[in-house]
Parts: sequence; C-alpha cells; structure tokens
Amino acid sequence: MDELAARLRDDRGAPSLEFGGILPIALFCIFLVYQAYISSTTVERVENIARTGAREASKLYSPGQCREYALGAKPYWINDYQVEGGHTRLADGDAVYCEVDAKLPIIWKGIPLDYTVTRKVTLPLG
Repeated sequence: MDELAARLRDDRGAPSLEFGGILPIALFCIFLVYQAYISSTTVERVENIARTGAREASKLYSPGQCREYALGAKPYWINDYQVEGGHTRLADGDAVYCEVDAKLPIIWKGIPLDYTVTRKVTLPLG
C-alpha cells in the first residue's frame, strides 16, 4: 500500500502540465479552423455579390446599375472591398459584367496576410 501511495504522490501535477502543454496547440488549431471557415465564407459571399449585381443589371437592361445592386447584396462584415461593373460585349451580343475585389478578414490584425478575393461575373443582357 505504501508503494501505491508513493507512486501517486510522484504523479501529482502531471495533468496540469499536460493541460498546459496541449492548450496552445488546441487554441492554434481552433484559430486555423475558424480562419479557414471565414476564408471560404468570404469567397462564397464575394461570388454572390458579383453574381447578384450582374444578374439584376442584366434582367433590367441596366448595366450602369450593377454596382448599386451588388452593394445591396454585400454583407456587413466585408469592409475592404471594391465593386465595378458595366457594359461589355460577348461574341453573341451585349452583356453586363460585375467585378468584386474584397480583402480577406483576418481575426488578428497583426497577421500580414493581404489576400484579396476577386470574382468577375459576365451575363448577357436580358
């Protein structure tokens, strides 16, 4: 019995050390997963903004209003962006294009990741 008690005393504090060692790794993994989610959501939203702007301008035969329609579909959390659009020509006739550039939101501001998502959608008028 004395041997067992001595061994249990020797292991005292081991769970705290294990927890302290794994916590930074776990937090870093959570950060990476969340940043990957934000990145994929940003790409999907930028594509949706460009597609909405081009689709609405195409339906109404109004290439000049592509920017207005695109901005109406922009979510509040995309802050650094540029939208341009207008009239263009395709092989079979007139068309409208909408191009959206948006910077990827980063969780921590000090991380030097200047990744820009660019999506351009061209649809025929009508």
